[in-house]
Amino acid sequence: MNVVMRCGWSFVGLMAIVLSAALAPSAVAIPASVDVTNVVAIQTYDLKKGDDQAYLLVTGIANGKEFSEQFPKDKPWTIGPKTPAASVKSPVTVWKGDLGDGEFALVSITLMQGKAADAAKIKEYLDKKAEAEKKVADRAKAKLTADEAKALSTNLVKAQQGVIKDIKKIFSRDKNTDHYGGLFNVVVWNIGGKIVKRVDPVGLTFGEHFGTEPKIYSKIKNTRPNVMVKDEATGEWSEQTVGPISDQNGLRVKMLETEVVKGGAEPENNVTDYLVEIQVKAADKVLGWDLGGEQTGPTEVHKYWEFAQ
Repeated sequence: MNVVMRCGWSFVGLMAIVLSAALAPSAVAIPASVDVTNVVAIQTYDLKKGDDQAYLLVTGIANGKEFSEQFPKDKPWTIGPKTPAASVKSPVTVWKGDLGDGEFALVSITLMQGKAADAAKIKEYLDKKAEAEKKVADRAKAKLTADEAKALSTNLVKAQQGVIKDIKKIFSRDKNTDHYGGLFNVVVWNIGGKIVKRVDPVGLTFGEHFGTEPKIYSKIKNTRPNVMVKDEATGEWSEQTVGPISDQNGLRVKMLETEVVKGGAEPENNVTDYLVEIQVKAADKVLGWDLGGEQTGPTEVHKYWEFAQ
């Protein structure tokens, strides 16, 4: 706030204005967090459809400081259709901090399947992703306006798509490496004393949107009726359609790859299909979601949303 001294203003009055500005909500840092509340394998990477090992690579920048971590830190989760990882009751906090007015946190989450044993391959991926992301000018700013935050989200996805379209050159079944599952970004920022957020999946990075041909995507969308859901009252499992927003204000990003697998009598398609669910909190309160950028397809199951906020 700019204060212009005029002849009629007393020293006491001026100090009151300065003190008021200092105590205004926009000047107060607000605690916020990004929690992973579930990781679900609808169809596993394992060709025999047994359980996978999976983990998250989380990178980003908050309060001007870069960070990079792997979750879980000790060893990957074991995940299958009936063995999800994390939960609303036991979330995995992938970022937590205080944001002053205009300050933001950018959190990029990559799902991987495998043992996380090849540090060189993981570093190659993270280095290429970081190199592409640093070309997005708004990413390096200390603070963002609402328009700058939107530009950051849009331009970051474009930069990341350039890396992910060639992801098979780093991780592939033929090279017996860990396997890329999906990628999305969470931007959390303080605008005028209010925490707002946005999630942008990296989108379609190989193939066509519709049909059963080989493709790779990370999207916000409905699933087919093939997600195993447990009834907590009876303990029984059933296949259900799951939407992008949970009852607990969790946002789900769907990650799918259809690939042609050779080696048998005939080449066949193998589908790897995962959901990663997150919650964003401000002052320990879970924030709700609105879906945006709706894209329709030939049927309701093909509809997707480009972002959520």
